[in-house]
Amino acid sequence: MHKVLTVFAAAILAAGLIGSAAHAQPKVVVDGHMWLNSTPETRKVFLIGAANGLALDSAYAKRTGTPPPVAGAMAAKAVEGMTLDQISDRITRWYEANPGRRGVPVMGVIWVDLVAPGAARK
Repeated sequence: MHKVLTVFAAAILAAGLIGSAAHAQPKVVVDGHMWLNSTPETRKVFLIGAANGLALDSAYAKRTGTPPPVAGAMAAKAVEGMTLDQISDRITRWYEANPGRRGVPVMGVIWVDLVAPGAARK
């Protein structure tokens, strides 16, 4: 039950960060500034929300008989076996090592620091 509540909280947080067309809120892209100013718990909730978004895309593709999104499959493979703390720490270290690039979205950091290096090894 705790896991379900955590996922539900992540979905609510993601919806709040992204905004809805009905409320005409600007879309917020979480970047290094927001990341570094967030608590470790908030960072993990963001990662859970991102993972759930990727899982939703994959489930939809399966249900409709279409190929799963390649980027989502690559991201899932890149973090396979890693804990949320390990992924969060890796993102944090990237921003700390690249202070001039704190405007890069977190999802971009995941791509350049986790996904792309793993894909290049193949």
